[in-house]
Amino acid sequence: MSRGRKLESFKDYQRALKNKYGIGQGSDYKPWFEIKDVKGHGTRSIIFGRKSQRSHHMMSSIESELFYLAEFSDNVVDIREQFPILPLNYTQKVASILGVKHPTHPKTKEPIIMTTDQLLTIDSIQGISYHAISVKPESESDKQRVLEKIDIERVCWELLGVKFSYFTGNELTKIQSRNLDWATAPFRDNPTRFSHEQISSALTVIKVGQFFFDDLCNKLISLNIASHDEAQLLIRYLIADKFIDVDLSSNIPEIGVLDVKSILLMQRGVVNAIA
Repeated sequence: MSRGRKLESFKDYQRALKNKYGIGQGSDYKPWFEIKDVKGHGTRSIIFGRKSQRSHHMMSSIESELFYLAEFSDNVVDIREQFPILPLNYTQKVASILGVKHPTHPKTKEPIIMTTDQLLTIDSIQGISYHAISVKPESESDKQRVLEKIDIERVCWELLGVKFSYFTGNELTKIQSRNLDWATAPFRDNPTRFSHEQISSALTVIKVGQFFFDDLCNKLISLNIASHDEAQLLIRYLIADKFIDVDLSSNIPEIGVLDVKSILLMQRGVVNAIA
């Protein structure tokens, strides 16, 4: 792995901004820091975004958990991780007002640029809005210093009129995100495309209700809708692209059961919801 960037002083921050870190949106956005820039013990991962078409740097498993859930939401059109709250004197002023110490770098003791774990861009009938989310495991939710830093974040975003939340995750969100990872993983870096005919035929075969995953695969194979190698991928694709709505609250690949809640039926290029 290549050596990470230094983010220890004000000059480092100026250099990062000059190189457009923490700036942009969609595929052009560059997180303030990447996996290689920060030492840590969390389960880190780089996830290629299907919506953003860029690599997202997740610093922990719980950040990945939120990412999969947020990306799957129809209203979320962009996710910018490790988003810097600028300028530096803004977070310093807020910290001073709150009467708490502003975060500093452990080595240089200089104030650091504070970041929010994920900033979501929401597109709804009300228009474009933003939702800033701090991600921390529940085990850290009662630590005084953690709460102080989150409070600085919260006030900074609320003063800007941006909704702020604190995500700790739970067993349900963990299972849901695992299912979404499983469903979408094959269609990220190298998207597999299925023909209109394959998708339409598969949707006429799949019904609302509970089915063994392998049974559905075998049915698609027997009807020549998909080859043996394609059948499982086709069903995962239907979930990933929301042609079928399934219950995500139980571990699908582990128990091997698909609970189909509703189906989109494609007819002459028009998609109609049926249940």
